[in-house]
Amino acid sequence: MEGIKLDGKIPENETAEMPEQIYKALKPEREKQILAEFTPEQQEEIKQKQQTLSSLAYFIGKDFRIPIELNESGGGWYWDFKNNIIRIDPKDLLEKPMDYLRFVISHEGGHRRISRTDFIPLEEWKQPGFSFMMNSIEDPRDNNFVAESYPKFGEQMGLAYEQDLDFEAKAKEKAEQKLGYKPRFMQAGFEYIKQWFRETKEQDFELSPDLPEEVKTAVEATLLSAQDSWLRYPSRQEADKSEGLIRKYAELSYQINRDQIWPEFKKLVEADMEDQKMEELLKDMQKEKDGGEEKGEKGMPQELKDKLTPEEQQALEEAIKKAIEQAKKEQQEAKEKAEKEKQQAEGEKGEKSEESSESAGEGEPQDTEGQQSPGTKPIDLDSLSEDLKQKIKEYIQSLPEGEQKEIKDKAEKAMKEFEEALNEELQGKLSDNPEKKAERDAEVKPKQEVEQETKTGRETQEVDEEELKKYKDRVAKELKKDENVYERMRKEVLPLIDKLENDLREIFVERRARGWKSGFTTGKRIDIKRRIQEKAKSVPAMESKAWQKRELPKEKDYAISILVDLSGSMSNGNKIEETFKAVIVLSEVLNRLSINLEILGFNDRMYEYQDFGEQMSKIIREHMGGMLQEVNDTSDTGKARWNDDGWALEQASKRLEKQKADQKFLIVMSDGTPEESSMHPRTKYELGKMIKQVLEESDIRLIGLGIGGGTDHVGRYYPNSIANVKVEEMAEKLADLIKEVIANYQNF
Repeated sequence: MEGIKLDGKIPENETAEMPEQIYKALKPEREKQILAEFTPEQQEEIKQKQQTLSSLAYFIGKDFRIPIELNESGGGWYWDFKNNIIRIDPKDLLEKPMDYLRFVISHEGGHRRISRTDFIPLEEWKQPGFSFMMNSIEDPRDNNFVAESYPKFGEQMGLAYEQDLDFEAKAKEKAEQKLGYKPRFMQAGFEYIKQWFRETKEQDFELSPDLPEEVKTAVEATLLSAQDSWLRYPSRQEADKSEGLIRKYAELSYQINRDQIWPEFKKLVEADMEDQKMEELLKDMQKEKDGGEEKGEKGMPQELKDKLTPEEQQALEEAIKKAIEQAKKEQQEAKEKAEKEKQQAEGEKGEKSEESSESAGEGEPQDTEGQQSPGTKPIDLDSLSEDLKQKIKEYIQSLPEGEQKEIKDKAEKAMKEFEEALNEELQGKLSDNPEKKAERDAEVKPKQEVEQETKTGRETQEVDEEELKKYKDRVAKELKKDENVYERMRKEVLPLIDKLENDLREIFVERRARGWKSGFTTGKRIDIKRRIQEKAKSVPAMESKAWQKRELPKEKDYAISILVDLSGSMSNGNKIEETFKAVIVLSEVLNRLSINLEILGFNDRMYEYQDFGEQMSKIIREHMGGMLQEVNDTSDTGKARWNDDGWALEQASKRLEKQKADQKFLIVMSDGTPEESSMHPRTKYELGKMIKQVLEESDIRLIGLGIGGGTDHVGRYYPNSIANVKVEEMAEKLADLIKEVIANYQNF
């Protein structure tokens, strides 16, 4: 069951009328085609139930513009964010009881009402298993909201899920067919849903006895956090009151999932990925054994055979042989089915059309060149001993880096495809998410760039194509070099990045203590003391306000700006390199924690590396890699000759002041006293004057860091400062500082 809202806007040069006209023209034709599969009586029943369910969806979702359309028969139910449409399965309308249908449409309307994910960093979302983890907890959260806000529909929840109890068995069957094993992360996700369902029936948590030990360990370690997360939903009154409150609850639920559940859940995903790497290697062995070597792929190598005992070799050979025979059997069945369907179609038409002849062989597995191939089946990993599987893993680890990467890429692709299918099986694929949002942004970007070029008067048609190609090649080369610099230095400080991230997460987790708030007419548990007091005052149970709900913590919003000195003196010694490492630590950690961050550099001009609201990306990292080069332009006309601290401080503070955040920090990192250029003279931009102005006229907290010895002036200028920081300690000092800023912001 699905649905996630992101803010969508109509492009400036388009009007709402045109899409509406297209929609009205296409919708009847589409529904007509779908309904054509059913008898007139069935069509009438479908239309009648569609109308009834539409009213419920409008009521729950509070969006009277959202159309309720028919999906393809058997296509399931979901909320399509991009087109703001709830699609319903006509087959279910005929086969499922009305109580089930009412709950499912209420569930979809509930997603429209409270589910939000657009704030999740894209890099985080794209991690294998992350979206399924989110989904397996978001569905219970949505159900809780619907059941509490509209108790009548809560009564139908048990019926809806009782009828769907086989969905886990179907998913496990698909996993064994597609992957050859039951992924651990899948079992954990389904276990969360099982335990939530037990909670709705007022039963204690009790884990399924057939869970693998490592899955059981992960679920036991995270179940209370999952419960905490699915209980973090707004009341009906809060949802009616403010979109801001809806988003805060969604963000809090996500933060619990990310900080308290994902670290354990990720271990299961990583173990599954190792299994999938084995499967990819064994698929290649199948191709070789069946005489179908393709594009240099190898069969069972001698190096692997040397690791195995005769018994293990035989077991592996038998498993591969069994998979090949099964693949051939399925291929033959598919061929016979396709041939039968072809003959039936020809018999109905009474003629052999060119189109049908072109489709000969349809349904047979084919390779990427369009030629028929025997295909492969996953090996049943349960049929292999643990020792044998371990030796296969060790062999993969011994392969050259290039071959390991090829196997890893195949494994990740297979896992991603399975996860997408799994989310659909759960009926909970988030219809919109950060990945799809990024795709839409990429589609819009070229148009925005064209508009911007028009505004700035660029004449693109006059550009010499050959020169443009040379320029692009040169830029690409430079970006690649800079990316390597960033990645190389990031690896050097990775332990510090991980440590700081964990320290900050602990601070946030501690602040989100699981508190309960009383005073509600409905809730998850009763405040016994308050109810006793009410009884003493003869307050009837129907009027009781002794129910408790999870309390929404008041976490502070942060906006942090990092302003880095890129004047020529920073090239002395290792100043710029160590400072760059410190900036990498902050950028990686704060972006992981979704803290609003801006990274700027300056000499006699400003360099923007990451703007507020931008998510960390490959492009930003590449751009930041160029920071080291800016300090080298110290010629007579070079920009790095100057150190316009005062002007840069003013510019950065103006940018920061526009941010809507409770706590705003501007951290300035510099190694020398101001050396103003003629463009930004001291008479106008004297540093002391600028600092005083920012402190008196804004709510920004200023912090100065003096890079290296001889930076006592930083302490004189900035009320909050650390002077004479040893160059080699820059990264650690900055990490300690940012931890203090987050933990004790009131002290600055």
